[in-house]
This record gives sequence, structure tokens and C-alpha cells, in this order.
Amino acid sequence: MEPKEMVQMGRFRQKVIQLAIVEKKSIYETAIACGCTAEKVKRVIKKWKALSRNQVLSNPSPKKE
Repeated sequence: MEPKEMVQMGRFRQKVIQLAIVEKKSIYETAIACGCTAEKVKRVIKKWKALSRNQVLSNPSPKKE
């Protein structure tokens, strides 16, 4: 995901993505660090994966010839 999309997210979502995806912390460690429930972390990760998947589909990489 592009840095400009990360900036558009709230601080909470940025923190969850940073911990869970980038630093590869467990859902439970992320929940404790963010001060929320594991269910909320799962929802944020699910939405982020869907958004990043849609972004990849809408912006195909140029073919090298």
C-alpha cells in the first residue's frame, strides 16, 4: 500500500497495520499494544487486506517487453 494511503488512515489503523503486518506481531500482541480487542484488530486487518488487494487489481503493473 502506498504511503499516501497510509496517511489517509487514522492513527489507530496505522498503528495496527504497522504492528500486525510490518512487524509481524500476533493479533493478541497488537491488541494489547493498541489497547483494544483482538476482534477489532482482526477487522482492521481484514479491511486493509481487502483494500490492498483491490488496489493491486485496479493498478496492474506495466508489462515489460
